[in-house]
Amino acid sequence: MKKSILLLAMAVIATGILISCGDGGEDPAPSLEITTITATVGDVTRTGVVDVEAQTVVFQPFAPRTDLSAVTIDVTLPEGVTVTPETGAAQDFTSGAVVYTISNGTEEMSFEVSVTSEFAASIAFVGDANAPGSITERDMSTAYEYLSGEFGEDLEYIPFSSINSDALQYIEVVVYYQDSDPGNNPGLLECIPSSAQAASVVRAFQDWHADGGSFVLAGHGTQYLNQLGRIPDDNGKAYEENGWAPRIYGSGDGFENADQWGINANLNVNNLETVSTDDWNRLSHPVLAGCETSDVANPTEGTTYNHPIIPMISAGYKEDHNSMWDINAAPITDHVDAFDKADKWEAAMEATLLGTWGHVVDLCCGAVVELHARSSAPDEGSIIVFGAAAYEWEQNGAENAFVSNNATMTVNAINYLLEK
Repeated sequence: MKKSILLLAMAVIATGILISCGDGGEDPAPSLEITTITATVGDVTRTGVVDVEAQTVVFQPFAPRTDLSAVTIDVTLPEGVTVTPETGAAQDFTSGAVVYTISNGTEEMSFEVSVTSEFAASIAFVGDANAPGSITERDMSTAYEYLSGEFGEDLEYIPFSSINSDALQYIEVVVYYQDSDPGNNPGLLECIPSSAQAASVVRAFQDWHADGGSFVLAGHGTQYLNQLGRIPDDNGKAYEENGWAPRIYGSGDGFENADQWGINANLNVNNLETVSTDDWNRLSHPVLAGCETSDVANPTEGTTYNHPIIPMISAGYKEDHNSMWDINAAPITDHVDAFDKADKWEAAMEATLLGTWGHVVDLCCGAVVELHARSSAPDEGSIIVFGAAAYEWEQNGAENAFVSNNATMTVNAINYLLEK
């Protein structure tokens, strides 16, 4: 009898029949876990680190400026476990983490999945000095300090000696403000330092600009348009004779002056008769938004300009470092009036005139200009130029009462170009 029972037991085991002494319950639910999880953008894939206790998933950051609006998330799970959102679907991580929930039919667990990109500054302030602390010209130093405080780590200083394609790889806007110290009075072709004119630097900037990079050029930095190749040819004339170049130029030590200087942005404020159909009131341009206006010319004498201007420098010492366009000098002969000529100047320059010298209402002096991507180079960036001598950030060691307008315009220009 014992032998028969033993043989029966061996037969049961051999045929795979399981006999339980319990109550016949169901198989346990599969374990709630993520086996692997990956994030893919283009041809780059990252593997996530799963923290079950914190219920988070993080990835090594992608390269700066990576578009995180359509990241493909692939999740591998134990058999019987499902995930929501579904595996293999693209997710938008531009607003932060996305919650993924896994379930085994009985229980569920949620994980906060984070996909990020590395940080890189988008704005570069460039100059001849090796470091911002070595900038000796006070206007340039004051401008850098203000913009650094305004944009924080999103702005970095890059000396011309370090400019190359790698340095500009993630930069979207370059700010180049050039001015000269008292006693250093460079001519039109000498105001740009040799470090900025180096062939490798110019080529790096040209390539970067052609690929969409934008500039804010201020002060004598306006003349860098020559190196960038953004000045039309004037029948083969040299740059200093080219009617398209910003040739209203000065670099003297300066003088005391009791007037308030600035720019006029309502360019036909006197409603002069013209065949032009343009609206010449440019005060609504984003670069000029929020600027204070005034009609005061000389606060001591109580004289006015008879129209509002955007004041940029108060009464006192002024360097008078103009670097702007004489539109009357442009080689345009088939015009009817000043505004018709300005229309044709804008078309030839592929630009928009935003402001003239403060007292000017006939558009002869191009003080603030936006240069657009040219039709021959549709992918290139834009350039905002501040060429008026009134663009000063301090006055011979004294505070400029209207520096807030210079700051507002500069910050506006940077933000405007970043958003284009």
